[in-house]
Amino acid sequence: MGLARRAGKLQGGFDAAVISAREGKAALLLAAQDISEKTFKNLCYEAKRVGIPAKRIPAELRAVGHACGVKAGVVAVTDEGFAKAVLSQLENDEREKEECVL
Repeated sequence: MGLARRAGKLQGGFDAAVISAREGKAALLLAAQDISEKTFKNLCYEAKRVGIPAKRIPAELRAVGHACGVKAGVVAVTDEGFAKAVLSQLENDEREKEECVL
């Protein structure tokens, strides 16, 4: 996410992420693991409305905010390539967790 931020391809904060999605600029919506269920449900609703994925990431609000450069628990990725890379990394992390569970 740091690379996407430096490239100017992240929108931090719930409102900015939703606006980005509604304008067709967002390719992926991400939420910190410790964000409220209500906020995540609202984010999923907005994502579904415009046909993009919304995912929780295994990072706390502070880490997400640090990665995007603002205090935020929700981020919109506005580049298809970065979005695919993030989704791929999230899927790889999930597979690794499943393989480690005995």
